[in-house]
Amino acid sequence: MKNKLLRLTESGGKELKSGFHSGESHCLRMHCRAILLKSEGLISARIGEQTEMTARSVNGWVKRFESGGIKGLRTRPGQGASQ
Repeated sequence: MKNKLLRLTESGGKELKSGFHSGESHCLRMHCRAILLKSEGLISARIGEQTEMTARSVNGWVKRFESGGIKGLRTRPGQGASQ
C-alpha cells in the first residue's frame, strides 16, 4: 500500500503543535500527534503504534483533519467512552 504524504501549511503545523502540547484533552493531543507524524512521512501502522490507535483510525483522523482542520480532530458530542 502506498503511503500518503500529508502536507501542512506553516499555520496548520503551528496549530497542530500547539494542540499536541496544550490541547484540552488527551484524545485531541494524540490526534494532533498522529497528524504531525503523518506529515513527517510515517506510515499509519507505525503512527498507530505510537499513539495507541489502529492504522485505520489514523487514516480516519487524517481524513477528518483534511476536511475540517484541527476542529475536525476534536471528539464530537455523543462520541467517545461513556462515564
